Amino acid sequence: MKRCIQSMLSLFPFPFLFHFYEYNSHLSNQEASFLFPLFLFFIIGVGIVSRNVHLPLFIVLNFLMTALSLMLGHFFINDDGSWFKPFGRDVAIIFVSFFYVLGQLIIRGIRKGIMRHRVKD
Repeated sequence: MKRCIQSMLSLFPFPFLFHFYEYNSHLSNQEASFLFPLFLFFIIGVGIVSRNVHLPLFIVLNFLMTALSLMLGHFFINDDGSWFKPFGRDVAIIFVSFFYVLGQLIIRGIRKGIMRHRVKD
């Protein structure tokens, strides 16, 4: 059950939701004020929960999450050339996904280091 929840959280398409929220806020002329705090919250939360997932499985799950985000982005976010310039919507989703996974790896490393330090004491 625990592994199932870890896998579901790792597959949560946050890069898609990041751009969906950002783009729709832009269309309605509102500021996306919750964007960065939610980004950090999800990085920390999923990084802590997935600390016991083996690294190859972690990478596969995050690759699938990126593919799912790209697919959802294709169907629900217009490829607005003026907003997603100079590279486009898909590269923007991959860019956010890269930093999302990198942040999770950093949190996993910090969390594993803390747990390893506690065991030695």
